[in-house]
Amino acid sequence: MRPRTNRDDHYHTMSREQQVNLIRLRTGHNRLNAHMNRKFKLAPSPTCACGQEDQTAEHILQRCPLLDEERKEVWPSPIPLQTKLYGSRQELEKTTTFITSAGLIV
Repeated sequence: MRPRTNRDDHYHTMSREQQVNLIRLRTGHNRLNAHMNRKFKLAPSPTCACGQEDQTAEHILQRCPLLDEERKEVWPSPIPLQTKLYGSRQELEKTTTFITSAGLIV
């Protein structure tokens, strides 16, 4: 058996709940409106409650005006989406903290 060469060490040291949230955000297979509407027709629209664009992981983590306050509390300065989803353990924990504080279920 060959050892993994591209292992995401930060991800593997997190709690199961944090891992689930991150993998759902990373893959787009989540409970946000865009996926639930397009894949399962369980949301009436793919649009976010803000009305500006589809509710995707990128939208909620980067641009949703309804989550500006929570976003600035976790990330006082802008951080790239890549860092929020694949960064250091500290960055990944910030992402899961943001999801919890925003009251989102992904």
